[in-house]
Amino acid sequence: MADLTKAAMRVAACQHGVITIEQLTKAGVSRHTVRRLEKSGVLIADRKSVRRLGSSARTLEQRCVELCASHRNVFVTGPTAGKILGLRKMPRKAPITLSGAHPLHFEHIGVRYRRSTKVDATDMLRRPDGLVIARLPRLAFDLAASLQDLSHRSVVDQLMHEHSVSVEELVAIGSRLYHPTRPGSDRFIKTVMAVSDCPSESDAEFVVAEALRLRGVPIEANRQWLDLPNGRRARLDLAVPDLRWGIEVDVHPHHLGLIGSTSDKQRDRQAKLLGWSIDRVTGLDLADLDRTINELVAIFNVRSRDLAA
Repeated sequence: MADLTKAAMRVAACQHGVITIEQLTKAGVSRHTVRRLEKSGVLIADRKSVRRLGSSARTLEQRCVELCASHRNVFVTGPTAGKILGLRKMPRKAPITLSGAHPLHFEHIGVRYRRSTKVDATDMLRRPDGLVIARLPRLAFDLAASLQDLSHRSVVDQLMHEHSVSVEELVAIGSRLYHPTRPGSDRFIKTVMAVSDCPSESDAEFVVAEALRLRGVPIEANRQWLDLPNGRRARLDLAVPDLRWGIEVDVHPHHLGLIGSTSDKQRDRQAKLLGWSIDRVTGLDLADLDRTINELVAIFNVRSRDLAA
């Protein structure tokens, strides 16, 4: 790669191995040199005016950078953006999803392009690595067209908890983009109507909470704090405050170790001194969700009866 200048190599390294013809020129690489590097396989020309290093890994991010560089007014959204951001519940197999304003002729194998009449600069984020990706409120709306109801609600909870997306932002994007014929519009509104200001911290918490609510248990997620006798504060994953009953969903690996499990037991004993009863749900419990929910509902009924006696 001696014909590629250091400046060109820095740009390509930053952009997942992708560099445009314009960037090559600015980095001091002539058109004649570019053609020679293409013939030798150092540069690969998959898109007009965009090149990639033949030695670079062919990743999802690289393919998306190529598409964004060759079509300046599109952005990555839907399950593709969700995978790049590490969101849960994304389909394992899905075409690259892009969005952009009308009119734009766009045909690429393995790419789904969603034309929209409502796209502006606030919907997209241009990252230093060359990716143009949907901003999170827009992504939350776009994902409603690709996910089922519970999966979409779980992902929106994740966006709120891990990325600080607010209810106000969700309402604003829904007000701007909703249309009865727009795919996912009704699902998005349904999700927004159901979210709270205390979203679940994991998909497992969300699943358990929803299953209990469907069985009539008035569960609250991430709202209840306990001021423990030892001076510490603890927030319960799920709780029914009137019954002083809490549920901890222990799917994080640290709960499995000696230190983590001992800390959990100490906290549970402290909660008992306040009159609270804590039940724990593990990853193995979730493998038989129906049985676990049946047990929790039975515990709820027994506690309700005992406290009423």
